Amino acid sequence: MKKTNRKYIYILSILLIILTSGIIWQLSVSAFDVARAENLYVNQCANCHRKDGTGVKRVYPPLKNADYIRNGNTVELLRGMLFGRSGRIVVNGYTYNGVMTTEIDNNLSDNDIALILNYVYVKLNDITDRPVTEKDVKEARKLGKLPPHK
Repeated sequence: MKKTNRKYIYILSILLIILTSGIIWQLSVSAFDVARAENLYVNQCANCHRKDGTGVKRVYPPLKNADYIRNGNTVELLRGMLFGRSGRIVVNGYTYNGVMTTEIDNNLSDNDIALILNYVYVKLNDITDRPVTEKDVKEARKLGKLPPHK
C-alpha cells in the first residue's frame, strides 16, 4: 500500500472514531430514563418551578431556558438542589430575592438526584453535552451548602 493511502486511511479511521463516539454519547444522553426523571422532577421541583419549568416570575425563577442553568456549574447547581440557597439572583433579566429551601427528599439516591438535573438540562434546556453523574452528586454533598447569592 502506498504511504499516501495509509495516511488517508489513518485520518479516516480517526474521523470515524470521533464521529462514532459523538453518536454513542448522544444516544447515552437521550437514553436516560426520561419517564423516571420527569416523575422525580415533578415530585421534587414542580411545586415552585412548575411542571413545565417556567417558574413564577419574580417569585420562583424558571429552570426552562434559564441563563442561570445554561451558564451554571453542575456541582454548584446540585449543591443548591441539595442544600437550598438564598439571596438575590438575576435569571433571564428578572431579579429574585428569596430563599430556596430544598425540597429534595433525603431518601433519594444520588442517581435520582442526577436524573433530576439531567432532566432539567436535556428536557428543559436542550443541553445534551453535560451529563450529570452520581459522582457529581457525591462531590456536591461533600462540598456542602453554598453561601447566599450576593
